[in-house]
Amino acid sequence: MDITAPAQRRSLLPTLLAAQLALAALPAALLAPQWATAAPAAIAAWALDEGRGNGAVEAVSKRRDPVSFVFNQARYKPNSDPLWRPAAACIKGGCLLFDGYSTDIVAPGLSEAQLSAGWTVSAWVAPHAFEWGDGGQYSGFLSQYDEAAKAGFSFGMHRFGAWGIRLGFGGAEFDLRVTDRKLPKDSWSHVAASYDPRTRQLRLFLDGAEVARGTGPATGRFALPQQPLTIGRHSQPRLVAGVFKLNTYLGLMDEVRIGAGAADAAAVARLVRADLAARGGKAPQLARADVTIDPAVFDGDRHRPQYHAMPDSGWMNEPHAPFFHKGQYHLFFQKNPFGPFWHQIHWGHWVSPDMVRWRELPIALAPDDDTLAPDGIWSGSATHRKDGTPVLFFTAGNDSATIRERSGLALPQDPADPDMVNWVKHPVPVTVQQPGAGKPGQFRDPFVFRDEAGDRWFQLVASEVPGRSGTALVYESSDLVEWRYRGPMFTIDATKYPGFDRTFELPVLLPIGKGKDGRARHVFLVDVKAQAWYWTGVFDPATARFTPDSEAPRVFDLGEGHFSGPSGFVDPKTGRTVVFSIAQGERTAQGEWDSGWAHNAGLPVELKIGPDGDLRLAPITELASLRQQLLLDLNDVTAATAAQRLAGVQGDLLEVELELAPAAGVTARRGLVVRKTPDNAERTDLVVDAARGRFEIDRTHTTLDPAQRSRGVQGGAFDAAGEHLRLRVFLDRSMVEAYLNERKSLTSRVFPTRLDATGLGLIAAPGDRVLKLKVWRMGAANGKPVAPAQPAGAPYALQGF
Repeated sequence: MDITAPAQRRSLLPTLLAAQLALAALPAALLAPQWATAAPAAIAAWALDEGRGNGAVEAVSKRRDPVSFVFNQARYKPNSDPLWRPAAACIKGGCLLFDGYSTDIVAPGLSEAQLSAGWTVSAWVAPHAFEWGDGGQYSGFLSQYDEAAKAGFSFGMHRFGAWGIRLGFGGAEFDLRVTDRKLPKDSWSHVAASYDPRTRQLRLFLDGAEVARGTGPATGRFALPQQPLTIGRHSQPRLVAGVFKLNTYLGLMDEVRIGAGAADAAAVARLVRADLAARGGKAPQLARADVTIDPAVFDGDRHRPQYHAMPDSGWMNEPHAPFFHKGQYHLFFQKNPFGPFWHQIHWGHWVSPDMVRWRELPIALAPDDDTLAPDGIWSGSATHRKDGTPVLFFTAGNDSATIRERSGLALPQDPADPDMVNWVKHPVPVTVQQPGAGKPGQFRDPFVFRDEAGDRWFQLVASEVPGRSGTALVYESSDLVEWRYRGPMFTIDATKYPGFDRTFELPVLLPIGKGKDGRARHVFLVDVKAQAWYWTGVFDPATARFTPDSEAPRVFDLGEGHFSGPSGFVDPKTGRTVVFSIAQGERTAQGEWDSGWAHNAGLPVELKIGPDGDLRLAPITELASLRQQLLLDLNDVTAATAAQRLAGVQGDLLEVELELAPAAGVTARRGLVVRKTPDNAERTDLVVDAARGRFEIDRTHTTLDPAQRSRGVQGGAFDAAGEHLRLRVFLDRSMVEAYLNERKSLTSRVFPTRLDATGLGLIAAPGDRVLKLKVWRMGAANGKPVAPAQPAGAPYALQGF
């Protein structure tokens, strides 16, 4: 047991490091005289034991180097420290989790004099995921490199766990990379590199063993650029949206060191043994909580939803591949583990007992160093084999293939595991686009479903028919591996419907009951122009064709793009058809950077056919289990009475249910005001405008923040057809979901600036009767107490030390 206090360890570290390297140098000098013969001195070391604050002490100089982190100066929540980890998860003392986009440590640059006699750099690393290798550069462990000048060094990790170091010699570069001893995810490894300028030999060491050796170019001289040393990021990272820095490390790091002199394997091995001595020679086993960001980090965020499904952190896009198995619902989603931006897409994974309370599991599918999907794991679906085993289908991205998008298949590694954490990909694509099947290169988002007869499956693949419209290509299989092409499922005349000549993304075909003619009906959902559209109609398995009840596409949600990326399934427990969606965030790239998260799922929605042949839709009944407190319960009162009582209700996590009987002959705007301040400086109106036949959200005064893009009026046509107005509204911080008469939904975002933007109001006309008005306070989907929205930048944890 190490009983030395962190401060004492930091003060002793230079002496200990020098002593360890000096001992290691003795046998090195005997066995390899071309390497350093004098006892190397410690140049710099960061123990990363701080445990709190936004600085890391460099042990040799006693300098405190800044640790960058998005919430050091938070924009939408209280300030909080970088992601320090306790000793139990670390090699020695504490360690630091680098979040993949905002975390790095910047220190003064090394000088050529410090490295003139050779040098050794080392660190303990436990990467959580692997970057794409943008620009051919490393995700830096340590970097002081100038690409244009070809000067300095960049030590880090590349694609799929490959790792190495690049040195600049002025006119030339030398890159020594390890591809046969790759770094494992979520497990500690010790990596080191040493360079001897006299022999120009460069060595790489993994866990104390030499794994690669090379000789630099004969011409040129290794030199250092006049720029800072960066830990956790490449010196000159590529950018996404001008904001997000790539070539950034995601994972744990501990005991970062730079020593003078080129150490050999014996020296590095001694260092590794010394680091692990207090642990019996073994690095700690890591839990998921050690390598991921706890959602509690976002406590107090005034905009982050609490009862909508969303990842613990980072970016998500459309949820997909729902299935039910052994008492749990499974749902997957597009995930970038590196931060709140689109890049290097993996499959995230949730499980739930009720489609309401979701628990995030480890990443299910990731790009791998193979010919199937090295460049992306994109949207797909799920079904079951004949024996009941779940099967995933996904879009397998390979940029080097003639057609870069193919359909891949994955099976659970252990079908007995109720969480089904680990999945194994079929080694080759199961469906590849052939000439004549849709537009070349447009082939993605496989949706697989079993024929009602049970002896075959159909696969829909997003594509388009040139000169006609988008479509879903149909394939048929009896074993889920060998597929036969059946042709386009249906097309429309896109000259009548501008924009529908493009690919029908994310096709979904689901049963919704029988039409008035007694024939079974399906809904065909697609994503076009970043918005969900649908047709109802008849699917004929014999011909693999879909005949719509009307050629005209109908918009599914009136929020103009906030509801998109549809997926769905038939719940085997109840027989319901349930649809999932992505609720887009509508923020700027900078706003997402500042938040640390981007997007969430919409509420699960049940679909069925109505007596008029159109869809009926409503949030699933299980959402009622989130109701914590009934704040208001009115029945058959005047509009004035209802407005007065509603004005006393506050909240940003609410469900509101309104049924209003319009006064006869009075054409007016009716609805609800949500997220309003007492002075109405910020407010959002949800209105049914009978005169214009519209259902709209008016966000003209939603926010006082000029940087927010959530503004204007969104909505679409709605004919009440003489019915009462029945409106259900779900407020979840920035989320607004409204359902009108079970015939239309409207999903949107609001980002008020003021913490008192929690009021409600009624919009009604004289003579209207409020037949029902209920308001519930909702709880968080994770079952934990909800942290109230708090002022941005307020001290949430003690800063500094």
